[in-house]
Amino acid sequence: MAGFDLITIGAATIDAFVWSKAFRLVKSRAFSTGVGECLSLGSKIEIDKFVLGTGGGGTNSAATFANLGFKTACLTAVGDDLFGQGVLGDLKTRRVASVLVQRIPGGQTAFSTILVVPSGERTILVSRGVAEHLSEKMLPRRFSAKWIYMTSLGGNLKFGRKIFSQAKKSGTSIFWNPGAKDLVLGAGRLKPFLKQVEVLDMNREEAMKLTGRPLGDLAGMLRDLDKIGSRLVLLTDGEKGAYLSEGGQLWRAHTHRHIKVVNKTGAGDAFGSGFLAGLIKYRDRTRALQLGVLNSESVIQKIGAKTGLLTNWPSKNKLAGVKVTAVAKS
Repeated sequence: MAGFDLITIGAATIDAFVWSKAFRLVKSRAFSTGVGECLSLGSKIEIDKFVLGTGGGGTNSAATFANLGFKTACLTAVGDDLFGQGVLGDLKTRRVASVLVQRIPGGQTAFSTILVVPSGERTILVSRGVAEHLSEKMLPRRFSAKWIYMTSLGGNLKFGRKIFSQAKKSGTSIFWNPGAKDLVLGAGRLKPFLKQVEVLDMNREEAMKLTGRPLGDLAGMLRDLDKIGSRLVLLTDGEKGAYLSEGGQLWRAHTHRHIKVVNKTGAGDAFGSGFLAGLIKYRDRTRALQLGVLNSESVIQKIGAKTGLLTNWPSKNKLAGVKVTAVAKS
């Protein structure tokens, strides 16, 4: 296998975006995030817009890296179906190597239905299909890459153990954005893996699940994540920006106000992959945060998880327009 700058590991999906003015946000403690997206039960709901595209953390992140000139491969699984053909065609168009993509005979490619409210907030209904078939059998004997950008392992620790083992042998650094099925395993079971991670990336809800802290206890989450042992910890907080923790240092990246949000699907993937792309190119924490913000803000202004991804490196002035401040740790 030829050498790559990065190999992404994660899901490949077909995304169906559905917009309707009838979708409502309702605040309630009955929802884990404090807010639910609701419809009128038994009603026939009019749809304002419907769009199909490709998604999934594995392919979304690969698209960012390929757009910015990195030699990139994606390790994922698709079904032997029409949607799988669509994913492979999209990867080819985006110059992402598909040598590590497994086609599962008789399997269904993962499918997501994204219900988007007028403000751009969304709820995702997921049929994971063969995306749950990622396993150690898919891994090459050796990672011929400088970085692994890893999203959800689907709770498959055997798969994760093999990835980390081969990465160590290959001298490959790991960026990890764990998924829900990984997080429910708990910090105790995940810590042996997290200690080997160069960059750990989570949003506030994910950090809550891993640490057991209340959603509002951001400082407590960061303290607990620091103790886990990953070298760098990224914690994203939606429109409030993102935090980067490294040892005794903490930075906050601020988002721009008055961004017209079309949809937020893919924003997390765009931020994480943008951050890592910036870290590799600039070797500078501030620049990496700035690139992550610009990539994610670009995505949320377009329909789809990939449409708005940056296709060129931003100018110094553009990067400097993203405010990054040092924050005292509490």
